[in-house]
Amino acid sequence: MRLIAQDCHQLERQKGSHGFVVVGSGRAAVIDPGLTSGSDGVLAELRAGEATTGPITDIVLTHYDPDHAQAARRLQDALGASVWIGSADAGVLRGSIRPRTVLRRALRRIIRVELPDHVRELTGSGEIFPGLGYFPTPGHTPGHYAYQWRGVLFTGDAARVSAGGGIRDFYAPLDDDRPVAARTVRRLAEHIRDGSVDWVCSGHSPIARVTLSTS
Repeated sequence: MRLIAQDCHQLERQKGSHGFVVVGSGRAAVIDPGLTSGSDGVLAELRAGEATTGPITDIVLTHYDPDHAQAARRLQDALGASVWIGSADAGVLRGSIRPRTVLRRALRRIIRVELPDHVRELTGSGEIFPGLGYFPTPGHTPGHYAYQWRGVLFTGDAARVSAGGGIRDFYAPLDDDRPVAARTVRRLAEHIRDGSVDWVCSGHSPIARVTLSTS
């Protein structure tokens, strides 16, 4: 694991997207564990780092896409951790909510993601545990969530991130609802400008240190 900020690390062995670990008092969370094909590497990395992080108690997902969420069930079985996901995205995995676009419906058929057991569904804003907050960032998927640990913001695929922490729209064909996604990008930009964010960690862009140019 690579240290980003105090008690915040980037996973180095997962596949599909960027994944992270944050460490609180008696709790530790993996954010977006990636594809199942990388789960053995992630588990080995987490076990090697347990002296630093302690046991992993939580797995939190920004959204249901396989490159972020597919390994969650495997890690849950291995670690006994609680899994958290936006309620609407849980509905997509359960089959009670239908993706809005043809592309997204096709992707669901091509690469499956299994809904973990006893998943904890997020609505509104709150905390996973003290210091690890969450708030809705829909558009890319209907139940997409962002998380914040101290000054580190985890945006998943809600936006693309520039080197200075500025953000812009994600790739439009992959968004479930483009107008909603655009509103989310504006909300995230305002959140970054309010001064509470030092680092922005997204699903695919390089980790960015926020600079004054984003204000």
